[in-house]
Amino acid sequence: MSGVLVSDKARHLYTKMREYPNSKLFDQDELQTLFDIKKGSELMEYLQELVNGKYVKISKMGDQLKFQTVAEEEAKKVSSMSDDEAMIYSYIEASGREGIWTKTIKAKTNLHQHIVQKCLKNLENNRYIKSIKSVKHPTRKIYMLYNLQPSIDVTGGPWFTDSELDTEFIETLLEVCWRFIVGKTMYIKDENADTEDSNPLQTTYHNHHPGVNLDQLVEFINNSNITSVELGINDIRSLCDVLIYDDRIEEVGGNQENSGIFKATWQSIIDKGNTILQNNYQDLKNAVSDDCLNYLQQNQSDFSVFQYKSTIQDLQDESDLVYLDSWMNE
Repeated sequence: MSGVLVSDKARHLYTKMREYPNSKLFDQDELQTLFDIKKGSELMEYLQELVNGKYVKISKMGDQLKFQTVAEEEAKKVSSMSDDEAMIYSYIEASGREGIWTKTIKAKTNLHQHIVQKCLKNLENNRYIKSIKSVKHPTRKIYMLYNLQPSIDVTGGPWFTDSELDTEFIETLLEVCWRFIVGKTMYIKDENADTEDSNPLQTTYHNHHPGVNLDQLVEFINNSNITSVELGINDIRSLCDVLIYDDRIEEVGGNQENSGIFKATWQSIIDKGNTILQNNYQDLKNAVSDDCLNYLQQNQSDFSVFQYKSTIQDLQDESDLVYLDSWMNE
């Protein structure tokens, strides 16, 4: 054991206590029974040695004192601190992944602001703690243990970078998800097949095509090295909800929570080609097969009722126009 020297019997007691889980809380009677120590005063003498060496922490539950072991490396770290630093460190440690505000530290320790700031600076320089930003309280300076990762409530999840909404990252993921769904919605010719399904004029899959589910999207995104943050199924579901709202995909199945099945909308593919009038589908070349792209380019018309965002140029001769409402009323 490093740090403060303890007796052989205290060291033996510590070794036995470490055989239990780190979260284990011992009371005095339990320790006497487990380690066959007859006198309570003798046990307390050993425990006091371990407490002084920072190898054991004391807490109180009701009227009973509880004793919990500390890892040897952690004990060495704490024993190198001043009393004020150790006290501040203990409150930061207790805050877990949520962190603790500097104003709260000052209130709990009852130390002068100057002392608190000095201790925090020393602890941060030694990489025992770190300051983090909270999306809920962006103006507060919050500290947590150096080796912990902040909770989602603090960071805002994968959509935030340095407590700011990362719109560029979100737009990139939306585009990647949409292209993946398009690739599974648009027909891809099978060169080895000799069936009607290999018809190059078939631009979308048949209705019985299963589409893309959330599990496929999660696997694709996390394996594509687009982001260093692993996204969960709820994160991908949120992206799909945005794409549905923007009419870029539609949900076509799934009857369990978070088990939606999606296909790209035909209108989103037309929009990505910058509309028919601009005659430009090259933006789609990475998302659809060459056969599909050629079909789209070769089979354009000035107007189609299936392309509800298409328009007619104002200069077109009105005599060539047929209005559906007039035709229906004849």
